Amino acid sequence: MPAQTPEVVIHGGVHKTATSHIQSILQRNAGKLRKSGVHYVHHRDTRKEYTVPIQLNQYRKPRVTDSELVQKSRDFFGKIGAGPGERIVLSDENMPGHCGHCVRDGGLYLRSDVLLPLFAKHIPYPVTELHLAVRDYADFFASAFIEFLRSATGDNLITEATMKRAVLSNLPNWAGFIDFALACFPDAQLVIWRHEDFGALSDTVIGNLCGPGIDVASLAAPQRKRGRPSASHRAVQELLIEIERNGGDAALARRVEIQDAYPRGPDYPGYDPWSADERAHLARLYDKDTAEIALRERVTLLRP
Repeated sequence: MPAQTPEVVIHGGVHKTATSHIQSILQRNAGKLRKSGVHYVHHRDTRKEYTVPIQLNQYRKPRVTDSELVQKSRDFFGKIGAGPGERIVLSDENMPGHCGHCVRDGGLYLRSDVLLPLFAKHIPYPVTELHLAVRDYADFFASAFIEFLRSATGDNLITEATMKRAVLSNLPNWAGFIDFALACFPDAQLVIWRHEDFGALSDTVIGNLCGPGIDVASLAAPQRKRGRPSASHRAVQELLIEIERNGGDAALARRVEIQDAYPRGPDYPGYDPWSADERAHLARLYDKDTAEIALRERVTLLRP
């Protein structure tokens, strides 16, 4: 029987796994995709009109009430204009939480236990697919810490040592995060890939999001724009020294200046807070956990 409603496909990131690149391709081709019944919603619209209201609903004194959230959700999905059997593609790496949550907790989106069920609850159509990337723990938390420093304020800073201690104490596990995501979207098939393999899998990832009938080779490449470079190890260390010396607010006011003085490149390698032993330990855990995830029902682990 023909479908009675649109279906929803979710790309939930996670952070620091080429999500912006995927979003830029989908957005560049949104008009063409729409003609084929694939409705990609710009990630900024998804975030502003759906993800953020959900998160604001979770404050102790909610900034968005339950009834307001119901109306905002109706408005958001109503204006997409997808017909029965068509495909709505949503992409937002903030769906389960933020980099700052991971850095502070030393875990993987521990606050998703509240945010993910609510994200799923207010989608009025069947969610048939969930697409997620995972990343080596050492690299993920190093990148998340840089992202945290970029948006932090003086009164909510934590140190590198605090971040590392939290990670090594909690021993993060992607399998637990994946199990919870599967529980929140019980009718969805989960497609997952390791960020380290993305270069070889990018066309497959894009094709899976767009669905059958879309020729990935025919999609236009995103317009070239200067991306935000990752910080060098020297830049992060200089910023942390400045924080110790002059306090958080004064140091953070100079973060762009410091990054520009020590740009990532041959002279200044990327940020890496881990010892060789710590990195090897986290890599072993990552390999074990991703192998375990691949055995889950409803999970397809993409391989090059």
